[in-house]
Amino acid sequence: MAAAVLCGSLTGCGNIKELTSSSKPLIGSEKTASPSPSPTPSPSASASAATTGEAVVAKLPERPSGPLDTGSVVHRLKQGSFTVQLTYWTSDNAKLYTAASVKTINVAAHIEDADSTHRVTISTFQVTQDDGTNRAVVSTDNGKFDVTPPYPYNTVVTLPAATTGATRLTLTIRLDLLVETAPKSNSFYRSTALDTLSLPLLTIGASR
Repeated sequence: MAAAVLCGSLTGCGNIKELTSSSKPLIGSEKTASPSPSPTPSPSASASAATTGEAVVAKLPERPSGPLDTGSVVHRLKQGSFTVQLTYWTSDNAKLYTAASVKTINVAAHIEDADSTHRVTISTFQVTQDDGTNRAVVSTDNGKFDVTPPYPYNTVVTLPAATTGATRLTLTIRLDLLVETAPKSNSFYRSTALDTLSLPLLTIGASR
């Protein structure tokens, strides 16, 4: 009788069994996975990267400015009663010149402050290159080149590679001039004009 009363009081025993034996999770028992936070670089790592960048900039080579950095330069040489004007120019980027690079320089010479009645000729044009270790003649042009105004003398000079590690090239330019002593006299005196052109070179980290 007690068993019958217990069973009667537990109306829906089968339903309770189904709920407790179900494999489905109860409502509210599921958990949604939250995304992992993205890693943030630490201040020390950022500072280290910045320091490294500054160190790279500090290692870039320093180079003094040169006369051909703008592409051309004009020199004037007083020779007694007249003046020789020398114009140097290049299509190279002179700021990137290194000891190993080949350099091409144009030279133009003409006479100023003189009349056209006295003939003037160039008998020798010569360029000597000095890199601080080696000194050599790199160009010589011999002849009888008329530079009586308004005629100019033009030439192109190719400079060979310099000694490894050189930081500067010094060019010495020499012009031997024959100047007529009197109009149509066919008698000449010699005048030598000397000029120098300095080319600073890149060293560490240079590229051409």
